[in-house]
Amino acid sequence: MIREEMKKIWRPGMLLSLVILGLVFYTMFLEFYIKHFPNGPYNTGVVEISAQLIQKYGTSISEAEMEEFEQGLPKLRRQADQYVREGEFGKKYGLHTYKQYDAFCRKATEEASQNGETADQNEHYADAMRMHNYLQGDETNNIEGRLYAASWFVEIYQARKEQGADLENCSNQKERDHASFFYGKDKKWQNLLPQEVPETTSDYMGYLLIWICLSVCILLSPLPVCDRMNRMRALQYSSRRGRNIYHSQFAAVMLSAFLVTTANFTVFIGLFLKNGTAVFFPCKMYSFAMMQLSWPNWTYGVWCLILLMIGYLVAFGTAGLVFFLSHKSGNYIIMMLRVVPLGIFLAIFCPKLMENALYFNNPLYRFSGIAYVELLVAGVVFLVGMCCSRYFS
Repeated sequence: MIREEMKKIWRPGMLLSLVILGLVFYTMFLEFYIKHFPNGPYNTGVVEISAQLIQKYGTSISEAEMEEFEQGLPKLRRQADQYVREGEFGKKYGLHTYKQYDAFCRKATEEASQNGETADQNEHYADAMRMHNYLQGDETNNIEGRLYAASWFVEIYQARKEQGADLENCSNQKERDHASFFYGKDKKWQNLLPQEVPETTSDYMGYLLIWICLSVCILLSPLPVCDRMNRMRALQYSSRRGRNIYHSQFAAVMLSAFLVTTANFTVFIGLFLKNGTAVFFPCKMYSFAMMQLSWPNWTYGVWCLILLMIGYLVAFGTAGLVFFLSHKSGNYIIMMLRVVPLGIFLAIFCPKLMENALYFNNPLYRFSGIAYVELLVAGVVFLVGMCCSRYFS
């Protein structure tokens, strides 16, 4: 019976529709986080320098190792000086060092801003923007972004060493007490992980979870209502085996939800890993480069697995709710009037659930004040879906 119910769900036309819609959704919402990661030259420099530090020092960096790294800053500055000196606009304006270039750009920008001029109206401002593009481009291997990242790492490391956690971002005593976990004798704050990595991952997973829930709704919602419209239930009740059809359909729905969720995770996470974030899997969730603290101190790789678990729980809960709503609908119109609001709610809910999950700045945590609330909410969604599908259908 389960096999027959699976055939009803996995129809060729439905699968083709899901593939097409998945490609459209990927292009509109997911592709950006792969093509434009890291976002901007400065973030690119931060991620690149972080990867180099991990390769050289491991997933944490001691004070002696940071001092050794700091000794390499003059070499980067000399490279930047050389690019400025040998560049077209450096020769044009007689700029010999990166410091002179920076002063020239600041002055040009201030003058253009005061006079309300654009790059087309102010030659100095236009040339300053071209110099920016030159020093942040492939020709110089983003020397400006790398120099910014290296200098920032040294500054923020020194600040964390002297001042500890940024308690201004802590809204209550519980958060301040938790900060001592990272700034105790073990010096867990010395971990290496750029903030761009978990932020991009959680944003990507939030949009991916929207698509997973929508694909579950699209794939599963026609099954019960179609049987009801074709008067299959009365016919099935004529046999003892047919009277247990709900159990078979429920099993087929859950198995289908698992398969479509796994397929989506496999394809879209495989695409996401092309951006090179896998190098950060051994790193801890919090580092001196993070602006927000995390509740656990798992590795980035384990955190990603937890996000997958949350995704499965929400997907199964969605499948149970869809099964219940479709079972109680007499036709496709009524079904859509019930399932569409659920889809809209999930489109709003999923990004908030995944955004910086298990960090202090997660929206659900900020609203509730409950640590690990993301896991709790995902569990509630799962239980509600199971209860509705099993006891009210």
